[in-house]
Amino acid sequence: MLILAVDTTSHFGSVALIEGRELIAEVNYISPSTHSRQVFRAVDELLNLSGQKFDNLEGLAVAAGPGSFTGIRIGLSFIKALALASGKKLVGVSALEAISYKLLWPGVELIVPMIDARRGEIFAGAYSTLDGQLREVISPGAYNPGNFLDLIPVEKEAYLIGSGVDLYRSLINDKLGPRAIIPNRSYYLAAEIGLIGEDLLKKGQRISPAELKPIYFRKSQAEEKKPVKKR
Repeated sequence: MLILAVDTTSHFGSVALIEGRELIAEVNYISPSTHSRQVFRAVDELLNLSGQKFDNLEGLAVAAGPGSFTGIRIGLSFIKALALASGKKLVGVSALEAISYKLLWPGVELIVPMIDARRGEIFAGAYSTLDGQLREVISPGAYNPGNFLDLIPVEKEAYLIGSGVDLYRSLINDKLGPRAIIPNRSYYLAAEIGLIGEDLLKKGQRISPAELKPIYFRKSQAEEKKPVKKR
């Protein structure tokens, strides 16, 4: 199954083609502002590099969040438009699960993704890796970094990854000490989005464009500032 995967949830933008759990091609870029222009160009370049045509695609996968509110909206609008125009199978994927996929290694039992959510918070969760599958240990959500780190089980080494780890490394060391393992991995997620998306589509878990919803975990700053209408 040939899958186009798209991630615009952070400034590490990426698109990828996955088939049979193999990475066929990938295009990564840094977006200093929004992804509106870069993601179109990246998909064109991806198809040219791979020698594939859009008509050959059998499914579409997109990172639905959490992350940048603007980036999420652009990614979902882009992939919805492709799905509506083509009728191709569609699935949304959690960015927290996707970045955790980068650490699905033998011997790793606890993976902790942490994404900078700004305003002193992180988007985070924790997953065990029983049978090579991610299983929630701490529910994904928006957290105060210190409060979240206190929730991490004490009996296992924790493998941490994400922009929130970079930002709160000192706090992590204070809270977890030698239990904290921080591998050096890239934050481009399209390949992992595609791998997860392919599995979901093979299980028949496709959704319609109308069913594709963003994963925010909290209101945007603009929404919080909206005045409450009096009745």
